[in-house]
Amino acid sequence: MRKLLFLSILCLLWVGWACTDEVETPIIVTTEDALFVGGDKIRISGRLITNREVLASDHGFIVSETEAFSSPITISLGTKESPGRFIGETSGLKISQNYWVKAFSVVEGQEITGQAVRIQMLTPVVESFTPKFAKVGDNISLIGRNIPEGSKVFFGTQEAQVISNQFESRITVRVPASGGTALVPIRIEVQGKSFQFAEQFEYQSGKYTKVSDFPESFRVYNTTFFYNSAGFHVGLGLIRLGGNYTKIKRFNPQTGTWSEVAFPGNPRSYSFATANYLGGGALEVDRQIVSLERSFYKIDGSAFTRLPDLPFVSVEQVAVELNGMLYVMGGTLNSTTSVWRFSPTTNTWVQLPNAPVGLSSQNPFFTYQNKIYVASSTGDIYEFNPDGNAWTKKTTYPGSLGQGYGIAQVLGTKAYVGLYRRANDLYELDLNTFTWKIKNTIPGLPQSINLGHFEYNGSIYFLRSPEISVFGDLPIELYKFEPNAI
Repeated sequence: MRKLLFLSILCLLWVGWACTDEVETPIIVTTEDALFVGGDKIRISGRLITNREVLASDHGFIVSETEAFSSPITISLGTKESPGRFIGETSGLKISQNYWVKAFSVVEGQEITGQAVRIQMLTPVVESFTPKFAKVGDNISLIGRNIPEGSKVFFGTQEAQVISNQFESRITVRVPASGGTALVPIRIEVQGKSFQFAEQFEYQSGKYTKVSDFPESFRVYNTTFFYNSAGFHVGLGLIRLGGNYTKIKRFNPQTGTWSEVAFPGNPRSYSFATANYLGGGALEVDRQIVSLERSFYKIDGSAFTRLPDLPFVSVEQVAVELNGMLYVMGGTLNSTTSVWRFSPTTNTWVQLPNAPVGLSSQNPFFTYQNKIYVASSTGDIYEFNPDGNAWTKKTTYPGSLGQGYGIAQVLGTKAYVGLYRRANDLYELDLNTFTWKIKNTIPGLPQSINLGHFEYNGSIYFLRSPEISVFGDLPIELYKFEPNAI
């Protein structure tokens, strides 16, 4: 309608100009189109129309919440030396509010105004944000519409730093420190009103707390460990720059204390252990001779009873208990793909079909829902189903493989995998979807190696030692890991 009026006026002027050059037309100001309407900003065009040169001492727009233009806002564009179009812009208006706008020009001391046009400011809309998961200090993008400059963004109760606001539709913010929970809503506050995204944001989580130092003053390596009702046991192996370590230490997570357990067997390194069995290993007599250990023990709490020797050599083998059976796989000597099963009812071993890839305890392994999961040296996670001896590749570990010796521990429907030697990555594996999510990195030296781990009361405990090449009087440290804490 406004365009038709403008064309009609132009036609009249053209007719007048065609008839005579001496007749001067009146000076007309018209309010044209709203070029942009946002949450708190408008951009509008007007036009000063005449057939002669004219000097406007001021021109622009008048904006008011009422049609009577009470308490108006003036958008002053200053002097204008010739007829034609002009554009004005203002911000800071109220979201969702109706406004009346008209153009004006001041010519020869007289204010000439155009017709009043009603404009409704838009309501902010929030749509999505990405990524949905990040850590403190990362940047994320919020997508929406009509979100004015000066809007505030909150992650739960924590205000975020707004880095940029592009076209009132894409806001970049820096993830603030957490208020203490991993899952929080994101909301944008505009002029006292709150607009919340439908999805929640998830902080990269995982809290590590140092619990204890290993009770020995020296560092040990090539150890074995197991956890049962008597506590967390770790020992055997080699002393750094020393001889064999013949002890087993036991940690009580309830009291936070260490004690010593007598082991009746020979010294050894790289033996396997589960909650109820310990066996195999090797002892380096000198650089040319390695003594292989085939002895095999039943564990009852912290007591050991010797069983018939192993029918195979066992060095760095994967060992897990499942459905009352003991499965021992791979290793770093002889066949790395071998699979053996021990039956406690008959005290006999049966060799099963080989695994599709080489396996060893240098890589993570765990059990879940009557199946065994083992990582290869390339990070591929294989599922072994004892019913039918079937192997299936399920996923691939996304983090750094370091120099081997990664670990895995199951909590509920999640497995926590990683912490390879010289790498501090830890990932959460959803055992329903087999998707990965990174967790916070463990503190301490990245040049560390795991000596053991266990689960207690919904938390995971890691025993970590600076690797053998690290100099200094550095302790072996026991950390408690809470997966969902910040």
